[in-house]
Amino acid sequence: MRSKPVEVKLDPLDNQRLARLCGALDENLRQIESALDVTIARRGARFTVRGEQAGRAAQALEHFYGRAAGDLSVEDVQLGLTELSKDFS
Repeated sequence: MRSKPVEVKLDPLDNQRLARLCGALDENLRQIESALDVTIARRGARFTVRGEQAGRAAQALEHFYGRAAGDLSVEDVQLGLTELSKDFS
């Protein structure tokens, strides 16, 4: 059975924060996709997440958007995903 896509709209709209969330060449988004086996499509501050763990990925996007008020590196995302996976266990 295919899971329904999850829509995420990140507020408040802040282009700098979105850029930090996504990372260079969407590297941070690819990291989330790989870790949770989902696909993420983005248009502005709206994200569509597809996959069995779409709900978790949506929570991760919201979590990292909050952290993106400051610097957010690939390493931060990797560590954050590890921490979030413990919370989901």
